[in-house]
Amino acid sequence: MSSHRPAPASRTSRRAGLALLMGLFVAGCGSAGGSLENAYRANLASETALNAQIISDRARAQRCERDPSRRECGPR
Repeated sequence: MSSHRPAPASRTSRRAGLALLMGLFVAGCGSAGGSLENAYRANLASETALNAQIISDRARAQRCERDPSRRECGPR
């Protein structure tokens, strides 16, 4: 392990919390209009974006583990 490796778990949890709040906000706005289907779609889009971010963070962590000298692996 390298000391330059970013902590993906804390960054991911922060982003997960933000995505969850945004999803709830968007879902709340959609359901206020009376459309449960729109709220469901907004929530699904939010979950999909969150999953994509988690996958991206894991891939970055694996790249940094293999090659800590990568530019994206510097201290944040």
